[in-house]
Amino acid sequence: MTQGKSLTGKTALVTGSTSGIGLAYARALAGEGANVVINGFGDAAAIEAERQALEGLSGAAALYSGHDLTKPEEIEAMMKEAADQFGGVDILINNAGTQHVAPVEEFPVDKWNLIIALNLVSA
Repeated sequence: MTQGKSLTGKTALVTGSTSGIGLAYARALAGEGANVVINGFGDAAAIEAERQALEGLSGAAALYSGHDLTKPEEIEAMMKEAADQFGGVDILINNAGTQHVAPVEEFPVDKWNLIIALNLVSA
């Protein structure tokens, strides 16, 4: 984060942010005062604990949105939630992604479609 800059009053949406790098982004943004929308899958209790921890970093609000980013209608619903809660999104970090490793001749079509939907189309 830029030193001396405050994100108070701004809203950040970070996809794939219930763990790993995405969660680190969400923590950094919340630490700078931004409201944060986190998105991803995982244990509901752990996600709720993390959401509460984000709010404790600077007093900004944190919203969890568990929408499936491979479905355009769910992306729209997530954006509506953010707009309803915070008035819109000022910062977007497209972090969600998945992978599958296999020889090309054995690569399952359903895995290919999921990778394209999540890593490319959802962005």
